[in-house]
Amino acid sequence: MTAFLDEAAALKSVREMLLDSDEATLVVAFWGAGAIKSLGLQKSWKSLRIVCNLDSGACNPCEVEELMSLQNAEVRTDWRLHGKVYLTPETLIMGSSNASSNGLVVEGAAISGWAEANIKSRDPELIKQLFDWCNTRFSQAVGIDAEKLDLARVAWKARKAFAPVNGGLTSNLVDLVRRQPDHPAFDKLKVVQWARPTSAHAAKVFDEAVQTDGSLKGTDIYEGWGADMEVGDWLIDFNVSKKIPEFTAYWRVVHWDEENDVTFVREADSIDMPTLGKLSVAKADLPRLAEAMARSRVIERGPKEKIAGISDVIQAMENAAAPVNGKAFDRAMFSIYDKAAALGYKPTEFRSMVERLGGVGAARQLLGKPGVSEGFTRLWELKRLDLTVEALVLKSEWRHLFTSEELKRARKRLVDMEYVFPE
Repeated sequence: MTAFLDEAAALKSVREMLLDSDEATLVVAFWGAGAIKSLGLQKSWKSLRIVCNLDSGACNPCEVEELMSLQNAEVRTDWRLHGKVYLTPETLIMGSSNASSNGLVVEGAAISGWAEANIKSRDPELIKQLFDWCNTRFSQAVGIDAEKLDLARVAWKARKAFAPVNGGLTSNLVDLVRRQPDHPAFDKLKVVQWARPTSAHAAKVFDEAVQTDGSLKGTDIYEGWGADMEVGDWLIDFNVSKKIPEFTAYWRVVHWDEENDVTFVREADSIDMPTLGKLSVAKADLPRLAEAMARSRVIERGPKEKIAGISDVIQAMENAAAPVNGKAFDRAMFSIYDKAAALGYKPTEFRSMVERLGGVGAARQLLGKPGVSEGFTRLWELKRLDLTVEALVLKSEWRHLFTSEELKRARKRLVDMEYVFPE
């Protein structure tokens, strides 16, 4: 019997085949957060062999470390591995599905889930051929020690910063940040407002540096911003010395003279980021971006000088654009209760909290807790994370009611549990 499996069917089938066996060989290149829980690997094993590709930077080292702690599990790594094979003595599943979000896909770029293609078979001859292949891969793979895990953490962190954002490519920076404000790449994007001219001393430092280092020719400088501007940062710059803020350009920080506190920057027509492409702010959004600085969490460097992360500024911009509609959000929160009750789960404590604090107040209290609520866990068990407060607050019509930190926390909780975000 051979059958085709898409990404959703693959998760269900792999989980079922692993539940029915106490022996398995998983030669799967990439593992992401929550894979162990999604696949039901926390059980008693007679033998569990796993080969991953820890060297790739696309394999979550925390998940691999947890794999290594499973009963009778032997985990190895093969830098050449790109295959995905799930194998028990009776069943095989192979195809494109890695072990991570959307059931079986890579984290980060795939938070909303790739479209996967897999084959399931119980053909004895094919199973034998796959066992031979897996045995070869396992014998040629190497063990994983603390040093390899440390190196993998560095590679993993670097890779996450350049993972694509949900929803496909766009050159519109504001739209991109709205989709995934907690993307690591956006930590390097900042909005700057300045009014003071540079001092004669800074001008002298600049001239001497350009004469000494030819790579600094064609640059400009900021003075007195300290470590708030780091090498590699992209700056969206506004001159606020006059009544109306004036957008000057996009600037890339290329050097910092720490002793004289002079930051060297190079002008660009757009913000160029690996995997994300060439990005810019739409002309109509520029004045709104400058105005939102007054309501953002900024670092001040003078009477008018301010710098803030792009995610915070865009969140403030959205808050200003959207009216507070608390009553409508109350109804949306009560709707969560009604839909959960229809499934046989009645979160009465949640309903009482909404009645007592209002929808926004209740949501903020739940988001402010260090861990997920009992209701969140129950809805995960019911495979209905779409009914959680976390999923609700991330909807476009409600995002403006919450801070960027609250939205980041909501998204992280859902990502950790492998939630598939709607298109």
